[in-house]
Amino acid sequence: MPNYFDGSSDDPSIIKFEDILLPDHMPDELGHRDKELQVLADSIKPLLSRRTPDNLFLFGPSGCGKTTCVKYILKQLTDHSSSVLPVYVNCWENPTQMAVYNKIIEAMRLPLPRRGLATDEIFSRITEYVKNYNKPILLILDEMDGLRHDKLLYVVSRANEQKLSFGIIGITNNKELLSKLDSRVRSSLRFSDMEFKDYSEEQLISILRIRAEHALVPGSYDGRLLTKVARSVESGSARVVIERLWKSAKHAEKAGRSKIMLQDVEDVASAEPSLKLSEYNLSSEELLILEILKDGELPSSKLYDKFIAKIPKTKRQIRNYLELLEKKTLIESEDVEADGMLKPKIFRLR
Repeated sequence: MPNYFDGSSDDPSIIKFEDILLPDHMPDELGHRDKELQVLADSIKPLLSRRTPDNLFLFGPSGCGKTTCVKYILKQLTDHSSSVLPVYVNCWENPTQMAVYNKIIEAMRLPLPRRGLATDEIFSRITEYVKNYNKPILLILDEMDGLRHDKLLYVVSRANEQKLSFGIIGITNNKELLSKLDSRVRSSLRFSDMEFKDYSEEQLISILRIRAEHALVPGSYDGRLLTKVARSVESGSARVVIERLWKSAKHAEKAGRSKIMLQDVEDVASAEPSLKLSEYNLSSEELLILEILKDGELPSSKLYDKFIAKIPKTKRQIRNYLELLEKKTLIESEDVEADGMLKPKIFRLR
């Protein structure tokens, strides 16, 4: 029986720096989003002088750069000054008022008693911090549609009425979300909305070229291939085309080649679920779940293992993504008979 790892170190290498092609990579410069970055910076600047900021509501399809732009500006903010406390929260991973408060407390590095505190007590600790340190909070609520109710926003809006500096940036794929908020919250927080549009084909090719120059071995691709990758995706999602380039490079490496071929792109595209996924504005985590399930149904335990091997998340976080996919009717689940309080499930594509 041969050892399946023999010769692995001698395989031709196309990918030099794989992290550059992965979803969480933050490039040194962002192209094609200068206008959006300037609006973000201008909305935050008042916090630096303890003035009321412009709260922003960002919406647009998945992969159009909303979260990346915000994280890019946050890095510049922290490099420039420590006078503002930025707190990033993914609301699908932290959907409750208490969960968001805990993320703020964590950023403040404040200890909490073991007995725990009620939500109003925790928020009092937060407001005390703002007063005592004269340090306003910039709260980023990514995937804002994951919040289970808008009480959090109501409480923060009341705090701003008391001259406590809270800036909020909400991020979502759902442009209708703002209109569904309680009218009192909308009037108090006075969100300004900003739409992020899909990247054009030319912009996607430009983004791919920069990533390829840094991530891939010279000579392992050409301009024709990058154009093919950009055109192989229905939407103008930078995230999806970068992932398609990464998968095509892996496909070529697996075949023992030192150059990515057009056929690699076609093979990768044909292996993905035949759904118009661009219509669903899916996150990279949701797309990974669909990819895992394309070969057939899986029990929750095995699905978790496969997911965590690609993207480290807690089981609770993965359940949130599964719940969202079920709401979008892309997957379905079935309870499995078992002893104990927790009933395992089987998940499959619909």
